[in-house]
Amino acid sequence: MRCMLIDDDIPTVEALLGIVNWDEFGITEVQTAHNIQDAKQLFENGEPDVIICDIEMPRGSGIDMIKWARDRQYEGGFIFLTCHESFSFASKAISYDADSYLVKPLDKQELEAALRKSMDTLKKKMMMGEYSKMGLAWLKNKDVVERGFWSDVLTATLSPRIHLIQSEVQKRELSLSVHTEYILFLVSVPRSQIESEWDESIFQYALSNLISEILITEVSLGRMIAYQVDKVFYNAILIESPLDKKWLQDSAENIILMCRQYLKCTATCYFSEKTAVSGLSQVKTELEQLDESNIIFRGKVHLPNEPFHYDITDRFTLDMELFTLLFVQKEKVQIVNRLKKELELLTSLNKLDSTTLHSIREDFLQVVYSLLSRQHIQAHRLFADDVTQSLAQKADSSVFDFMKWAQALTDKTVDSIKEVLQSEGVVERAKRFIQENYRQDLSREDVAASVYLTADYLAKVFKNETGQTVKEYLNDFRIRAAKQMLIESTASIGEIAMDAGFDTISYFSTVFKKLTGETPIAYRSKHKTAR
Repeated sequence: MRCMLIDDDIPTVEALLGIVNWDEFGITEVQTAHNIQDAKQLFENGEPDVIICDIEMPRGSGIDMIKWARDRQYEGGFIFLTCHESFSFASKAISYDADSYLVKPLDKQELEAALRKSMDTLKKKMMMGEYSKMGLAWLKNKDVVERGFWSDVLTATLSPRIHLIQSEVQKRELSLSVHTEYILFLVSVPRSQIESEWDESIFQYALSNLISEILITEVSLGRMIAYQVDKVFYNAILIESPLDKKWLQDSAENIILMCRQYLKCTATCYFSEKTAVSGLSQVKTELEQLDESNIIFRGKVHLPNEPFHYDITDRFTLDMELFTLLFVQKEKVQIVNRLKKELELLTSLNKLDSTTLHSIREDFLQVVYSLLSRQHIQAHRLFADDVTQSLAQKADSSVFDFMKWAQALTDKTVDSIKEVLQSEGVVERAKRFIQENYRQDLSREDVAASVYLTADYLAKVFKNETGQTVKEYLNDFRIRAAKQMLIESTASIGEIAMDAGFDTISYFSTVFKKLTGETPIAYRSKHKTAR
């Protein structure tokens, strides 16, 4: 076999020639090139079986080289080298079917492992090459046909009745028995658990390839079905029973490890019980529902009949008074940090199930809506943008998604309230203070202090703008509140007077009659009768 080394750094090429025992891998000839142009010329004189190539070179990148080679139907191995991790390079390398992606300085064991993987892949391709072109096409087509069959079974496109399934098996000329029981192995990766730079189609392709490489010795490609539900990537694998359960669990743990290491994402694996073909669609739905309810047990292998163990003996209640105070004080960082600590504590105690997370969300929304209502801000308009709507839809799916939503909600709420308050003049702020504190024993000095003015100056400004004195406005607002209480409550006149901020019933009655033209008792009698 022949290998080609491509790197503009001559010492690196010399080092590679020396550290690898090429004979061990069956490589008898190693060619070297220091730029893409020379490499292409060597390539055209005779294709190498494997190429080890630096990605970043001044006269053409390694991506250019693999694209050029793949365009010429080159099916040999390709190992990339780079001085630093680059997501864009890695994703392109995956799309061109590179075997490995190694970061310098090179580790001898990693390089040899990558070479061994390339050689194994190459041998499989050579074995496949022993089939005729027609035979190879048939094999590929067989996987496509079988994958289509299983996809129809899992989505209930096919009727679950055995004789109809059997008819479909015969029609598609598949070699399987409808009486065999299968284990459904489901691999889940939520979109929120992968790096944002990933293109969804490339990620799904990379995830499917990784899973198939791990399982291919025991499971045919025709029984691996990749699909997406909302923002979750799934791979459903049909495993014919019986199969070594330890091998299955080890394979699932390997998938989780490889996803974390190479795709930088969190995968979760679920296994069903042995199930007849007719029941697979229902089982798939149940596993997806299990995944949807999984808030804190991600990145693990979940075996059948092993439910998530939540401690829900004491349901958690959000401290709404505390969060209201933090919002009033406009402490955005403290709001988010306090919420994050609460969720982390619940997670550590296994108390954060989907019901608890949803109730925390509802309580948090209640705090926000109450504050916005006081400021006359319409929540449905404030949160109508696509980004906030998208975050809201995913908020119940994980702690990470919940915190992204809570952060966005907090920022918008606090910033909007600040904007409203800053736009108010001195008189409007004085009115707001009166409206929020009218039940208290308020003096003109108290109101002036709330807007940082002297009492005399506020009195002058207030009278000029409203036509009322501060005291008149205060009494007017108190009487409006009292009128509502007289109609809607059964409280006594004395209780209403006190609740509206008046010291005595007599003074309340005097002010009430002056402003309304009738006594509190007469007003209540007339309006309660009218209702």
